[in-house]
Amino acid sequence: MNVAARVCQPSDASTAETPVTWHVDEVPWIPLTGLFIDKSGYKTVADAAYTGNAYSIELTSVGPGGYSPTHVEPHAHLFYVLSGHGEVTVGDEVKAVTAGWVSPISAGMPHSFRNLGDSALEMLVVYHPPRMRKQSESAPLRAVVHSLRYEAQRVVSVELRPQSGSMFPAFDAGAHVDVHLPDGMIRSYSLCNSADDRDRYVIGVLNVETGRGGSRYVHEQLRVGTQLQISRPCNNFPLHREAVHSVLIAGGIGITPILSMARRLCALGRSVELLYCARSRREAAFIDEIEALGLQVTWHFNDEHGERADLVQFLATRRRDAHFYACGPTPMLDDFERHCNALGLANVHLERFVARKAPAETHKPYRVELRRSGRSLDVVPGNTLLRTLLDAGVEVPHGCTQGLCGACKTRVLAGEPDHRDTVLSADERASNAVMTVCVSGCKGESLVLDL
Repeated sequence: MNVAARVCQPSDASTAETPVTWHVDEVPWIPLTGLFIDKSGYKTVADAAYTGNAYSIELTSVGPGGYSPTHVEPHAHLFYVLSGHGEVTVGDEVKAVTAGWVSPISAGMPHSFRNLGDSALEMLVVYHPPRMRKQSESAPLRAVVHSLRYEAQRVVSVELRPQSGSMFPAFDAGAHVDVHLPDGMIRSYSLCNSADDRDRYVIGVLNVETGRGGSRYVHEQLRVGTQLQISRPCNNFPLHREAVHSVLIAGGIGITPILSMARRLCALGRSVELLYCARSRREAAFIDEIEALGLQVTWHFNDEHGERADLVQFLATRRRDAHFYACGPTPMLDDFERHCNALGLANVHLERFVARKAPAETHKPYRVELRRSGRSLDVVPGNTLLRTLLDAGVEVPHGCTQGLCGACKTRVLAGEPDHRDTVLSADERASNAVMTVCVSGCKGESLVLDL
């Protein structure tokens, strides 16, 4: 690896810093600046194709107390320390490193690194020849905003397309994706297009003025042509396609997963009907697409038919062996659950867009043991489990941070979680074998997680 590195070390305030320039295979480049570094393991920051297949560039972050075991790689590479301090061991040599230091490592040379500070040790890693990391099933997708379309008052649809020459993974009706917005927010949105589509995903977004800012960004700042990172589809609201009859109930923007279900059932020729509730016709999205499906629809608009649909009457007059699905605002879903229980309906499914409980910020400290990494962390009062893990540099997939999407579901090996999500089943909560670490906490003094 032909590398020349000129590294600036601070001297005094009157000395201007000289820019760092690296030459890899005689190709000069300037290290990237202004990067948001997610403290969760390796992140590719430039494709090998972008660098002429001469080298690949990655970021890695190690939390306080973290380290890598001694290992060997068939790639020459170097670590450029961005922040923090620690030590790098190459062969028998141990070297202290801090921000601005470069540690070149030859191919086949045993090495390891350790964080010795109280903050993350963040490093830029350059491999030559380029290292191609195997993409896991949970690896994010790259998408481009192909169109933005007005669907109803305060509702837009966003059509996402894959990178040129590629296809999106298949999905089942009821699935959602986590969208990583350019300002750093991550929001979960249900897919409302046909599950047969592989060349596009379509989501519907309601502008919630009192929300956390994601929907406002989509409505006010997202533009056609914007490149986004999205998760692979995840389904916590699966459709039972073999049901003798399906009853779909949507309230407002809750039509998004319900519409995808209606498309699938109509395409299969199954028996299905829809109850769609909205405050007014002008606030009901996708009306034309619903009518084009030709299924039986009961429309309920508050300004035309009264404040609330009579769910008791509606549910009581449907066949009891049907499967019932509902998505919409919390009051409607609470009524739906209560009436289904009172009527003894067995096949009941729902999905919530808003968390029912606040995140479990602990009022008393507890310890979390990470079995796979051999680490123990203290969750202190006022903090959440997810934030504790991320601050320690532990890689935890997560999305909505409200216990709604299931991206952070983690196996519990010991201890009693304080479940605060709305995505786990009753059996999963009762077993305490899994928890959502974004909002849930600990009822006792300790938890042991499969991390």
